[in-house]
Amino acid sequence: MMVEKALSNRKIIIASYAHIAGGVFTTIGGPALAIKDYLKNKVKRLTCIWQPLPISDTLSVVTEIYEENKLAKVWKLPVINWPFGREKAVSLIYIALKIRDIFSVPYFVLKSNCCYDYFIGIEALNALSGVLLRKMGIVKRVIYYNFDYGEVRFKNKLLNSLFHFLDKIAINYADYTWYFSEYVLSARKKRGILEKDKLSSQLIVPIGINFSKTKFLPIDSIDRKRIVYLGTLYWSQGVHLIIESLPDILKIDNDIKLVIIGSGVLERELKHMVKEKNLDGYVKFTGIISDEEAEKILSGSSIGLAPYFPDPHSTRIGSDPTKPKIYLSCGLPVVITRVPPIAEEIEKNQLGIAINYNKEELVAAIQRLINDSYFYEECRKNIVNFISKYDWEIVLGNAFKALYDMELTEELGWKK
Repeated sequence: MMVEKALSNRKIIIASYAHIAGGVFTTIGGPALAIKDYLKNKVKRLTCIWQPLPISDTLSVVTEIYEENKLAKVWKLPVINWPFGREKAVSLIYIALKIRDIFSVPYFVLKSNCCYDYFIGIEALNALSGVLLRKMGIVKRVIYYNFDYGEVRFKNKLLNSLFHFLDKIAINYADYTWYFSEYVLSARKKRGILEKDKLSSQLIVPIGINFSKTKFLPIDSIDRKRIVYLGTLYWSQGVHLIIESLPDILKIDNDIKLVIIGSGVLERELKHMVKEKNLDGYVKFTGIISDEEAEKILSGSSIGLAPYFPDPHSTRIGSDPTKPKIYLSCGLPVVITRVPPIAEEIEKNQLGIAINYNKEELVAAIQRLINDSYFYEECRKNIVNFISKYDWEIVLGNAFKALYDMELTEELGWKK
């Protein structure tokens, strides 16, 4: 309550990449949407600058301004929907959009003609824009919310060096840094990029879920033979392993169906694999759909699959990926490879099954969850208790309380 009272007179900016499909923002865009929903009815003014990802329907930057929980203004920075290279992880359009992002933040902030208490930048470039605005006296405090980290973030050595250079500057020039996991904070400490006076301003803020909106259908209302994958179709996500394993999975039960929700660079190749293995009648590709449509499919399914490829340089090793928590929020036990830290929690709390990256273990895990009804029901019961502590209201409430406490300690900003 004290934190909400302190927030009530604040003006805050969020600058983040976003994913827009069918004119709707989706959770592929990371945690910024949840931060917006948390803050818009708590602060005096909230400005959200959305920078669409290359795979979005539009590449035009959108700015929303909320005043006391009401959408007061919407501005757009028109960008041509360049058709080439948009499906690639790194391309000329990717570089061009980074330039777009560098200019869009100062442009919209200056256009808003307002000074802000907090600037929350998702990714280093946005955080550095906030640092610039702080030097201009427009922003008081900058929060760098780091979502994607890996020792080898890009295979291109130049891009990878640039990523780590910008990351280092953002950490040491932002007032606070939020991390998804302890692993990433530890990795930065080992790299020696954290200045000593910055250690106290580092905070773990994991991915959350909207617990009040979770859709737990009774077991007798779900399709126990439908397994599902949600996410981008990249090698690192392990979708190949699912399709390669499907013929063996069907030997368990010929009624099992696989739904793949999402799109990406491997979509055409995966569809070819399905056709080549004569699996057309067992696999459905939905493409990119709205969060509501995805949640409807998930909540009516039986098992969520997250077979991340164990690349030693993967950004998933120390991250807190959204996919497993979305599965859990829909009541799905998860089969996950031992790559991200949450795999250990899933195994320890019996929320599904953690496996190594191989067909035999994937098939065995699905077989147990399909055939062992007692184990399956126990997983479902455990999910409810586990996922409640990751409600965004709790996660972000703790984060802003930590800021409140730090600022009181420093005798800056908020007052009791």
